[in-house]
Parts: sequence; structure tokens; C-alpha cells
Amino acid sequence: MDLAENFKNTGIEFICDPMTGVDQEADEIVCQGRRYRFDYLILATGARHAYEVLPGSREFARSVCDRDKILETREALLNFKGGEFFAGVGGGYTPCDGPPMEVLMDLDHHLRQAGIRDQTRLHYISDKECLLPPGGPKVWQYLEDHFAKRGILVHLEVALVRMDPNTLYFKDGKTMPYDLCVLVPPYRGIKALENSGLTNERGFVPVDWNTMRADQSSHRNIYAVGDCIGNPGPKQGHLALMQATVAAEHVAWRINQRGPVRAYLPEFRCVMDQGGGIGLYLYSQYMSDGDILEIQLGPEPYQSKIRFEQIFMEKRGDIGELHHEMVK
Repeated sequence: MDLAENFKNTGIEFICDPMTGVDQEADEIVCQGRRYRFDYLILATGARHAYEVLPGSREFARSVCDRDKILETREALLNFKGGEFFAGVGGGYTPCDGPPMEVLMDLDHHLRQAGIRDQTRLHYISDKECLLPPGGPKVWQYLEDHFAKRGILVHLEVALVRMDPNTLYFKDGKTMPYDLCVLVPPYRGIKALENSGLTNERGFVPVDWNTMRADQSSHRNIYAVGDCIGNPGPKQGHLALMQATVAAEHVAWRINQRGPVRAYLPEFRCVMDQGGGIGLYLYSQYMSDGDILEIQLGPEPYQSKIRFEQIFMEKRGDIGELHHEMVK
């Protein structure tokens, strides 16, 4: 998508000028071309992949979360003929557990279709205590049973700290040989925010859940949404859209001195491809102490995932409330 084209005739000025810093005292964004003064600032800068936190991960691991590695990862998966296969997250803070699970499910289906599933051991690794922590106990148990039915070995509370071309090394001193490994790299905040005074030790921006205003905004006029925030919880696209709504409505309320501001209640919502036109839909309000839990396995979640992508592209990302409706 061409962002400049997307913003035409919207009343929004699009400026392509890479940010290098934020000057809180002057209320200015520092960019490569010039400085831009702001009355209100909403940061939606995302996160960066901190390969340096997990030595060897850049050189030897595959990834479906790094655009520079996606095509080579695809070829490696399609050409995989058996052996020790690992997918998951390493030590060093990776709040994105769903993609490696999805890779395992898809690869399990692919190998069965090719008649070579018995030549492979599939492993899921995580430094966390449970599978998909934001989902809550019933989701954790469901996924444990689901992995067991498909013969996928689960290794929890194992912190991967480095890797070489053949071996994974864990914090407790254990090692495991591998033939192919797909990892989500550790997350950190972007370099441009390092000296802004807004970030925590990992480079993320802690915010007030009620408004999305940055906790360390000296003039109380800087907000943050999406993967760049420093609050607990998963980093998911639909949560970023929810957070953006709250931040925008709070800024509008301050400017107009009236109007509604919706509450942000974090939730877990995920559709994981299982292969063969089947999807697994998980929805949980566990993070907000809500009681709604939905688990659905079948063709409908898969179709909703495909349709959501189609509509997102058709509308060029301007989907409003549709992110709630499409995945129900």
C-alpha cells in the first residue's frame, strides 16, 4: 500500500521524514529533514527486532515476523524433509507467541500430506510458564491438549539464550540439536525513542491504560499505541487499533472539550491457521477479568481470517470497527 496515496483527500497531511528523536521540552519531533512542532503527539512506531539480545538468531533462525526473512523462511519450510524442527520464542522478551504455534500446526499438516510426518519431531519452545499466557487457564489447557493430539512436543520455561548452525543453547545449560528453527526475535523499542525520556529499560513507552497517554510525558501531551507501548500484554494488531481509538478520542475530547472517550479493556483474540482450510479461533477476556471465552476449531475461523485480509487490502487499512466484527 502506498501511504501517501492512502492519505489523499482525507484532510490528513502525510509527511515522509524518518524520525530520529523526540524533544519533549520543545514539543518537537526530530526528523532527518527538519523538526516538527506538535501540540499533541501519538506515537505508533512499533517495535524493532533485537537480534543482538539472542546471539545467532539473525544468522541461523528463520522468521515469519521479519519481512526480510519471510520468503527464505517459506522456501525452507516447503523444502523441509524431516528431522528436529523447533518453533517458538527465546529468552529476552518476546510478547508474540501465536505465529510460531501457527507455523507448527501448518507444518504438521504439510508433512502429513506429504507422508513424511513420522520423519520429524516438532517442538515448541517458550520461556513462559504456559501456552499463550493472555488467554487464561482454559486456553492454556486447550492448547496443551491440542498440541499433544498432533504429537507436538512442548517445552515451557526454557529460555533460549543463543544458537549456532546446529545447536540451541538454553539458560539452564541444556542444549538441543536442531535441523530447522523458526523464531520470533526478541522485541525492543525503536532507537529513535532512546533519549526521549519516555521509555522503560527495554525502550518501550509505558502508558495510562485509560487514555493511552505516556506516563513520562512531561507536558502530558504525548500518547503511544501499538507495539511501542511498555505495558503488559501481547502485541497484536487489533489491540493497536483499539488503543488508537482511545488515544484519538481522548485528544479529541481535550480539543473539543466534549465527546465520548471509550475505555480500553485488553483482550486476547487470535485465529491460527491449522492447515487444510481449518482455523482455530481463540477469544478471551482474561486480561480484563471478563468472563467471555470462545474457542472454535473448523473452517469458519479460517475463512474469516482470509476474508479479513481481503477487506483490509480493499479498504487500504481503513477498517474502523471491522476488526471486531470480522473475527467473531
